[in-house]
Amino acid sequence: MTTCPPRSYGSFCPVAQASEVVAQRWVPLILREIMVGYHRFNEIRHALPLISPSVLSQRLKSLEDDGVIRRRRDSEGITYHLTPAGEELRPIIDALGHWARKWVTRDYHAYELEPTVLMWSLRRHVAVGAFPVGRTVVHFELDGEPRPRRYWWFVVQRGEDEDVDVCMTDPGHPVMVTVTAGLRAMVDVLMGDLRWADALSRGLVRVDGDRGLARRIESLFWFPENTHSFAGAPPRTAEPALAGDPA
Repeated sequence: MTTCPPRSYGSFCPVAQASEVVAQRWVPLILREIMVGYHRFNEIRHALPLISPSVLSQRLKSLEDDGVIRRRRDSEGITYHLTPAGEELRPIIDALGHWARKWVTRDYHAYELEPTVLMWSLRRHVAVGAFPVGRTVVHFELDGEPRPRRYWWFVVQRGEDEDVDVCMTDPGHPVMVTVTAGLRAMVDVLMGDLRWADALSRGLVRVDGDRGLARRIESLFWFPENTHSFAGAPPRTAEPALAGDPA
């Protein structure tokens, strides 16, 4: 009997063969991040803070060998993009998210509520076109979280070179708006379980700073009303990018 490689199910079944490609640990999440617009190594690693750089490198190489993603090189380094085979996985990844929302009915465990995951997920929901032209800094304070993960700054640049950067240390620019909330409240807003307006009226979220921006805080972030796409990026005026992000 021929010995199976560790990754193989040793079966000609198409489900088994597909699982060898897309059901490895971390692979569906890596594909999800590429699908929503994170194409650089560090972008994916920041969005998945519990994955080690070595495992991420291995999974990206495996996906490339399997013809699911391809590498490109630009002036700032290497980016990763879906091939036609990878694009055909988009509705499958999306369906996994919808299945979990329908059938995995338990509440979140404490270890699933991670500030870094929240902020990097929130980053791709920034509606850049709703911000004033130029640079705007939005400061988030997550009540009750340990100090290293309590304070976050979004630096939104709208103009010729549009960008959204996430900082864990003060970037040194004037803050226009400060959002203070518990981690769970922000997760519920992000997941569409709690509307901004309800969070504000119930005191779960507080917004201070520039009155014009504070009054329309809901318009600065794109959130679903009745549906949630887990494998499609929300409307943006620019693809997410990190200034100076290494390959």
